[in-house]
Amino acid sequence: MTKDANAGYETVLLTPELGPGHVTEVRVNGETLALVNVSQTYYALDAFCPVDGTNLARSGQLDGERLVCPGDHSAFELATGRDGQHGKRLRRWPLRVEGNEIRVAPPGPA
Repeated sequence: MTKDANAGYETVLLTPELGPGHVTEVRVNGETLALVNVSQTYYALDAFCPVDGTNLARSGQLDGERLVCPGDHSAFELATGRDGQHGKRLRRWPLRVEGNEIRVAPPGPA
């Protein structure tokens, strides 16, 4: 029996709705995520800063390949979710772009 490669993936947004250099808030499986577009590369991460609880999807700022918390200045690498300053990280969520649909699945084990 083959496993469905799309199992668990949920369409959260269409690519035209998230321009390059933008961050938006989406909900997947009851979780709030920050969805980010950097030069047509998309990332899905936990929305809330683990240091001070700021909603990064609403008030975080992009600095190149990092999402910066305005409250405590944590700078989370989009590719890994890690912040070198406080040693914290945001969970990254598996993401696919199919046609113009941005699809996200729950993260694997931490």
